[in-house]
Amino acid sequence: MAYSKFFNGRNLALFSFLSLGGSYFFMKSRTLAQNKERAVGDYSVSVDRSGGGV
Repeated sequence: MAYSKFFNGRNLALFSFLSLGGSYFFMKSRTLAQNKERAVGDYSVSVDRSGGGV
């Protein structure tokens, strides 16, 4: 019964919001880091974005 004051609706909502927000920012920073790492020396483009030449 001692933990019941921590498991009320407001605290659970706050915890879920913080954990979802933290995982969103974690995944966002990972994808940004992967894009920067790939963009350092990679000048290749996909076929549909190549422009077709002269």
